Amino acid sequence: MASVIIMPKLGYTQEEGSLMAWHKQPGETVKKGEAFFDVQTDKSIITVEAATEGTLLKIVVEPDTTVPVFTPLAVVGEAGEDADAALKAHGAKAAADAPAVPAFDAPSAAPAEAPAPAPEKLRLTPKARRLVREEGYDPASLRDVRGTGFEGGITAKDILASPLARRIAQDKGVDLRGVRGSGSRGKIMRDDVLRAVNEAAGSPDKRIAGTTPYAGVRRIIGERLSESKFTAPHLYFADSVDTTKLSAFRALINAESGYRVSVSDLLIAAACRALQKYPELNASLQGDQIVRYESVNIGTAVAGEAGLIVPVVKNVQEKSLREIAAETRELFARAQKGRLRPEEYSGGTFSISNLGMFGIEDFTAIINPPELAILAVSSIRKKPVVVTDEDGTDRIAIRPMMNIRLSVDHRVIDGLLAAQFVGCLKRHLEEPTLLLL
Repeated sequence: MASVIIMPKLGYTQEEGSLMAWHKQPGETVKKGEAFFDVQTDKSIITVEAATEGTLLKIVVEPDTTVPVFTPLAVVGEAGEDADAALKAHGAKAAADAPAVPAFDAPSAAPAEAPAPAPEKLRLTPKARRLVREEGYDPASLRDVRGTGFEGGITAKDILASPLARRIAQDKGVDLRGVRGSGSRGKIMRDDVLRAVNEAAGSPDKRIAGTTPYAGVRRIIGERLSESKFTAPHLYFADSVDTTKLSAFRALINAESGYRVSVSDLLIAAACRALQKYPELNASLQGDQIVRYESVNIGTAVAGEAGLIVPVVKNVQEKSLREIAAETRELFARAQKGRLRPEEYSGGTFSISNLGMFGIEDFTAIINPPELAILAVSSIRKKPVVVTDEDGTDRIAIRPMMNIRLSVDHRVIDGLLAAQFVGCLKRHLEEPTLLLL
């Protein structure tokens, strides 16, 4: 019996995926475990393996197409089977299994000139139904929407104007039919309506060079950091680290060991030692429970093709410096290409944001929820500092100094604990041979 292959839900928050490439073509044999197709989620490109065997009968979704999760992508079965019949049966079963969600709150009296379409004729996807209900869309305004979902179903993206754009248009008397949308698939956004208002007035305040949809990984980052910044009261602790011995230690390892260690690797190792001594920071706040972890899972922010992503080295407390270096090299390389698996950028207990390679002298990082702390690391710069000789004499010396700044969730982490953590971390960075003990 033919099987319908659907867009998988590869993450808890994933609502749609982009089909990037097929590894099989119609008529070719598909075996379980083979690379079948590539999907780009909000954070990475993932190769999905085949979970069924047979002949690829039909491809429904072509590459570079974004569809909601669970949308049919292809049909696999025995040669000669009717792929369209399998798709039709799948659609009928999905419709029968869908929960009864009202498309909208029925108006008390629909205008005679624009009767609202019956819910069953709108063919809304569940997400679109929820959006219509929650945002109070006029059903009549959706009558001419051309659905791009399975068998013409109207998806949330097909509702071509954002709620804010609709409200502004109503207040300003703008006819949305004459507004060109700049959002995904031509969706009309707030700036599109404001531009139309300015153009109509004949005196635009500013010229718009272009717009970019606030979506995908950028939207996820924004929402998570907003939640963190405005929910967790941040407290900051900064210090300067003399990296003289750290640089010499790294140079010695790279010259004599046969493997290469980066500053990020040493930061991960040092942070792990400090977290083991002060495990209260290796924790998260979940509801009314503070959860402390035995595993030290340290994420390091990396700029990839799809935006910022934080690959996580798991169970650092069990790994040598050589193992940490090998794992970070592999993770960072695939992160920059957007090829991480979901389990490789989730499950962190502490994060590091290192902008030293970009020459940043000092900055502050926002905590990555649900973690309780994040370390911001700046560039190494030669600076004059006061040093004390063995005889107790103070003198000015030029030393390579690196600024570090710890952000903590003050709901859980007290200032004294954070200060002790920073002191422990600094000691391991300034005396890096401690990392080998």
